[in-house]
Amino acid sequence: MSEENRFPKKSIRLKELDISQLNPHEETIEENLETVLNSLKEEKILKDPIIVDFNTKVILDGHHRYKAFQQLDQRKILCILVDYFSENIEVEPWGTKEITKQDVIDKGLSDELFPPKTSKHTIKGKMPGDVAYSLPFS
Repeated sequence: MSEENRFPKKSIRLKELDISQLNPHEETIEENLETVLNSLKEEKILKDPIIVDFNTKVILDGHHRYKAFQQLDQRKILCILVDYFSENIEVEPWGTKEITKQDVIDKGLSDELFPPKTSKHTIKGKMPGDVAYSLPFS
């Protein structure tokens, strides 16, 4: 197995990925998207990388940042890659309907999206702190 395909179970990786590789699983809220777009245009810094499953490239957190980068015609975005099926990551619904990790992956790999704020992810352990990513546009 190549080094690119191995992922240590209890680790994360910070990596810039092509936006075209990423798979969202939730829709966005237009008002929130506008807020993110305005912040990126003003500050020209991505303060928090999006969180993505290493194996499937399904976005777990950061759908508004992802969509904003698309609208700003950016080709790459900084991602925190995680092993989604690790015991260190939990998913729960924002509402009352149950949701599983497999539901999230299946939706991310399909042509349909969940409504906004369907899933809430909790990641135990250490995450990269204070990561600022300068944007290459003016």
